Amino acid sequence: MAPDVLRPREFCQLQRQLVERMAMRKKRNVQMAPMQALKIALCEHVESANPDIAQFTATLAEAVQAVTPDQGTGPAQAVASDLQMDWDMACTSQGFVTWLRDAATAGSARARVEGA
Repeated sequence: MAPDVLRPREFCQLQRQLVERMAMRKKRNVQMAPMQALKIALCEHVESANPDIAQFTATLAEAVQAVTPDQGTGPAQAVASDLQMDWDMACTSQGFVTWLRDAATAGSARARVEGA
């Protein structure tokens, strides 16, 4: 596999870093919105499953069920749909993968500098 191929686990790690970056963008403590919390929960589930590339969609569907405490899966499905669209872009656009990696790591580096 080529080194620049984005695997589901890395994709979800980068998505989580972006969400955390948005919450830390301002110097004051910004509470995470419920949809952001759902995105992190979905990503954590997919990360822990560490699926093959071909199994991303199925694993994401399982994550929707796993993170939903009752039968009302609508919000989790909406967030999963957004993740699926980003995953599809990552599978077809090396430019998007480059942007995702850069945006996530820039946020991590900036947070380390500001926290020091």
